Amino acid sequence: MHRTKKLTLAAVAAVALLIGLATPAAAGGPYPLEVTGGTLNTVLGTFDLTPGSQGTPPCPEKASTLALRTDNDASPAGANRWSVGGTFSGQFRLGTPPAGPWYQADFTVVANGTYAANPTPPPDYFLTGTVTVQVRIYELNPATCLKDTLKCIIAGRFVITSGEFNGTLPNSAVGDTAVLDGSTGVPGGLALVTSSCSAPFVAANGSNATLVDLTMEHV
Repeated sequence: MHRTKKLTLAAVAAVALLIGLATPAAAGGPYPLEVTGGTLNTVLGTFDLTPGSQGTPPCPEKASTLALRTDNDASPAGANRWSVGGTFSGQFRLGTPPAGPWYQADFTVVANGTYAANPTPPPDYFLTGTVTVQVRIYELNPATCLKDTLKCIIAGRFVITSGEFNGTLPNSAVGDTAVLDGSTGVPGGLALVTSSCSAPFVAANGSNATLVDLTMEHV
């Protein structure tokens, strides 16, 4: 029991280190992004990342700090690099159909990799790389809009299995979009690790997850 707990905490610390250090220096940007769609599929169920997907949330949404940066002069020579870092949040309920108490999930995202122009668009560019995500889940008090109780911290690293960008790089413009699919269960990925969790969220520990059509728009 104690060894398992230590290993879990070590894995959480490793992901936290990746969150803190993984964003490379970049020349273009920052270009502000908002998440407009996508799902996070886990053993706990499918979480729709589309704003308002579960009806009108009980509290105001937090502002996104996600931003895209680009650098077409990075090492190795000729590599066109991109990175996304920042936070966004969403409010959700569990079950199908969703019911019960509302939760707030605060996402911290670090993504980076390379982009390559598509000779026969669309899409305009293909994206490769990884997406490291940490999710802090709180029980939400609809009356006060305060995050009452931390229910779980979940983290994992997704390898991009399909990535597209429609717009202009390295200098992005308003309306450009990036769409990413990724998995923790492929080489280079890191299965979900949890900390400070209560039921049902603790069940995510050690499991794999996928991102499907995570869509971010330059706003």
